Amino acid sequence: MGSGGSMEDIGQELQQRQQELLVLQRQQQELEERKRQLEALNTRRNELIHGQREIRERLLRAIVILERAEGQSRKEVEQMHETRQTFSEQLAEINAIEPSEWSPSSIEEELSRSLAKVDQAQAVYTQSRAKLDALRGRDLEPVEGGDENQAPGSVSGNSSDSFTDNFLRGLAFNLPLIGAILFGLILFRLLK
Repeated sequence: MGSGGSMEDIGQELQQRQQELLVLQRQQQELEERKRQLEALNTRRNELIHGQREIRERLLRAIVILERAEGQSRKEVEQMHETRQTFSEQLAEINAIEPSEWSPSSIEEELSRSLAKVDQAQAVYTQSRAKLDALRGRDLEPVEGGDENQAPGSVSGNSSDSFTDNFLRGLAFNLPLIGAILFGLILFRLLK
């Protein structure tokens, strides 16, 4: 009967060890599941850090570009305003020339004075046009043989667009994407 009791003890110990093994296996599975969760969280955290850094750099770069473009646009507008005023003054001078009102005795003097005004207006026009062309990066007058009916600022197949035009088009195309990313980041922060 002693061997039967010992067999029962062995059976009970075996059963106890099997239960301990099941508990350990369950704990191992729980630990592996927790490890997977932590790895997924770490991956998402790394994605957030990377995405945050990337969009921060893009936004900062875009802000700098926009500030430069804004400053350049202000210069352009100021230069255009000054040029328009100068052109208006020159046009008034040219329109004031009335050869029919000159007296026969002063035709030579009036003609010289009028030619000087025309020459001055042409010089002012050329100089102002060169400044505007340099500032805007394109020619104020259409090129010979070009499409003269083309509206100012419209896209031509032959002409190269300015950086500002291309940047604004790119911004317009990517604005929904930028908005969605910003909305996602805000939503993520609120739900965190």
